[in-house]
Parts: sequence; C-alpha cells; structure tokens
Amino acid sequence: MNRLLAPLALAAATLLAATTVHAQLAGRTVSIIVPQPAGNPTDGVARKLQPLLQKELEQTVIVENAPGAGGSIGVQKVLGSPPSTVPVLIASQTEPILTPFTTKAARYKPEDFRAIALVARLPYILVARPGLAAANPRELAALAKKSPAPLSLGDIGPGSMIHLLGEQWARKNGVKLNQISYRGVPPISQDLMGEQIDLSFLPLGGATLSMIQSGKVKAIGNSAGAVHPQLPQVTTIAGSDKALSSFVYGTWIALLVPTKTPADVVERLNKALTTVMKDSDFQTYVTTSGMEPANVSTLRDLDGFYAAEIQLYQGLAREIGVTAE
Repeated sequence: MNRLLAPLALAAATLLAATTVHAQLAGRTVSIIVPQPAGNPTDGVARKLQPLLQKELEQTVIVENAPGAGGSIGVQKVLGSPPSTVPVLIASQTEPILTPFTTKAARYKPEDFRAIALVARLPYILVARPGLAAANPRELAALAKKSPAPLSLGDIGPGSMIHLLGEQWARKNGVKLNQISYRGVPPISQDLMGEQIDLSFLPLGGATLSMIQSGKVKAIGNSAGAVHPQLPQVTTIAGSDKALSSFVYGTWIALLVPTKTPADVVERLNKALTTVMKDSDFQTYVTTSGMEPANVSTLRDLDGFYAAEIQLYQGLAREIGVTAE
C-alpha cells in the first residue's frame, strides 16, 4: 500500500509546490531592471530575453532602465520594488559588487542579492577615439607618457570596473589618466566617436563590436587572456608587455534577485531562464555580439560563482586602493 501511495504523495506535493509558485507570481509583473541606459550590453540582453521569458512564464515581463550613480539607482529600485512586481536585476560585477564597496551613497551590499542566471562572459576592449595617434598597447603607452596632459578615459562611475581597469592600466604603465564619469556605456561611446574623450574600456557586447568593425572607434587592446576570434587583429594587453602580463580581466552579464525572494520563486525564475537562454536566436545574438555563452546554470553553482566574484572584485578594488567616495 505504501508503495502505491508514495507516487501519489509525490505528485500531490509537486502540484502543491507548482500551485504555490503560480499563486505568488499571479497578477505580478516581472520587472527586469537595467541599471544602465538603453543601448548598454545588459540592456540588449534584457530586451532579447523579455519576450522569451514572458512566453515561458505566461505572464507579463517588462524591461525598465534606471541608470545613474554607478548603477546604484537601478539596484536600489530593485530592492525597493512594490509587492505588485517581481524585481530582477540584470547587471555586471560593477553594480551589485563594486559600487556598494566604493560608493558611500549606495545603501546596499552584494549579499543583498543572489544570482539566478549567468548569461554570458565577455572581455573589455581598450578603445580610443578614431583620431588618436596610437594603434596598439605599446603605442598608446608611449603616447600617454609623452602627452603634455593626461589622456582622458570615460568610465561609468568611481569604482566601476571600467574605472578600475583604467587605474590599473595607468599604474602598470607609469602614467596618469583623467577619468571622466558617465551614466553608462552608450554616452561614453558617443563621446569617443565624436573625439570628445580619448579612451575607454568597453565591454564586448551590444554595439561595441560593430563600432570597432565600422571604424567608429579604434580598438587598441583586449583585456582577455587570448585574442578574440571576432577581433583577431586586436592584441591582448597582457601580451603586449611583460609589465602587463597579469592584466587579464573580463566581465559577465547575470540576472539577480533580492535574497528575500521566496525560494520557490527563485527556482521558477532560474528554471525559466535556463530554458529560454537555450533559444537558438538568443544564442546567436549572444555570440555574434562578441560574448561567450555561460555554462553555469544550477542555483548551487550560481551561489558559489557569485560569492567568489564578490571576493575577487572587492579584492581588486582594495589592491588598486580605491576608497569609498
């Protein structure tokens, strides 16, 4: 009798769990909040995921942009979302990890979130305005050393990953940079194309690849440990000079939720995202943009990944000596 009842009990428990999750999600809008402006790589991924996730969950999914203050405005919007929404943050390591470590005004900590999906990994490309008289890392270093005034570099806020890369590159080369903060990658790109600033480290996602290929910005070096297959002519920064051999950095795009989110809702969102990220058109978008699809999918692995990234990038900020402003 027990052998007969066991499958029925399991089925009933499964149905009850599914009903509970449905009840918690029913009537609530899933809001994917992008803490950067439209056109940022995370924004592009969010907008590709939105219709797929809406179909998979069978409920309304929207994308909202909330840029500014190193991404902290968007992050705090996620944490302060009303009960009528299920807030999801799509971000890199900058917004949930680095900004609260380096910005006093950010009223949150990395542990206020947990990752529910890792979409892609991607390198940064050190890019210059088209008219800058340097074509590779060695030429750029030489130019920076003889320039009467520091070259300017656009970042997305003090303590952001772009800011840290700029500081690390300048230190390794024994030069100074004039760092200028923007509200996101798109306005940095606009000023690079318009010759208003000299440099930036742009993540290889969104429009970055097409801007390089069309000559709108000049690719100087790759922050990864190997040459990128879609930019074979762009050397690695680490391989350009022995003093820069440890200059190997990348970024990622992940979706996160507040840690207070009920476990069964987290599991449902993780399962849905794992499914939709396998969509062939979405995979094509990721790879043709220059990104590498990620293979971390279970919640246990994502928890380990996120904890390790907190240690890694806050350690980098300490090494460079960035203090909270």
